[in-house]
Amino acid sequence: MTVTEPLDTCDTTQPSAPAGLPLRLTLAELRELLTEFLPDSGLCVREISPHRVIVTAGPDGLECRPGGTLSGPAIFKVVDLAAFLAVNAYAGRVLTGVLTQGSINLLEAAEPGPLEVVIEVVKLGRRMAVTNGRVHDQDGRLVAVATMQFALPSRQVHGLS
Repeated sequence: MTVTEPLDTCDTTQPSAPAGLPLRLTLAELRELLTEFLPDSGLCVREISPHRVIVTAGPDGLECRPGGTLSGPAIFKVVDLAAFLAVNAYAGRVLTGVLTQGSINLLEAAEPGPLEVVIEVVKLGRRMAVTNGRVHDQDGRLVAVATMQFALPSRQVHGLS
């Protein structure tokens, strides 16, 4: 089952657990984590479904370059935070997970406005998580693709103290 909200809303309803990669956090818990640790990020978790999380960002807080397009570092930051949330959704609260490698391809200039980031968890292992991301602008155009790799503390991922 997939639950999707319009780009400009952030509903508080919880979808049922998807088939596929098991969720360790509910949508409400993921939103709570976002509010607790990244309250000014401008992000909203819209959907959790098998192997992916959809997050919206902005438009407030997204820096623009001269000429009026969103900056590459602003887009990278949004993808990094969205991938971090996706890893937490499927690995559990792994706040000490560290981005070890990030790669982004900016495909075309993004006009100021909200962004939709679709993060797919490609690999969730004992010590590492790998995600792929696609960033769409408010008109639905694909403006960036990214791969993010996180180092995970294995004791936390497996629920050990």
